[in-house]
Amino acid sequence: MSKFKEIYNHELNEDNDEGLLVKWSMDEKEHFVPEAALSVLLIEQKIFLNSNWFQEGWPEDAKKRTSLNVNCNDVFAWACADSEDLDYSELEDLFNHYQKDPGWGIAVWCIKKRGQTPQKPVFDRIQSAGIWDLTKMNLKS
Repeated sequence: MSKFKEIYNHELNEDNDEGLLVKWSMDEKEHFVPEAALSVLLIEQKIFLNSNWFQEGWPEDAKKRTSLNVNCNDVFAWACADSEDLDYSELEDLFNHYQKDPGWGIAVWCIKKRGQTPQKPVFDRIQSAGIWDLTKMNLKS
């Protein structure tokens, strides 16, 4: 029988003491459950579904496909709706950033993905939180 290593509880799951199983281990090997992580990130509104309706020159079928996007509003500029595409292969890394720091982890993931320095107030707040050190990430301005 598998042993639960890490459980995520969300207030929508109050009746279930076990919450959503995000990582589990069996035979000394840890396994990531992408469906559960995806659920958590959607519930917490850290990622959202979209389509590529705005892509000029794309075939209509491609424009209608669902895409997952990471919310990075106001990270690089104020009052700016902004996001990063999320590839399936990036889901575990994104979730790990969120778990490490629910307040700034998603923003830091976007910063790393772009390799771009965030706007100064965001930079200062991330630095003062003491979890991440943006000065060591070789970010472009």
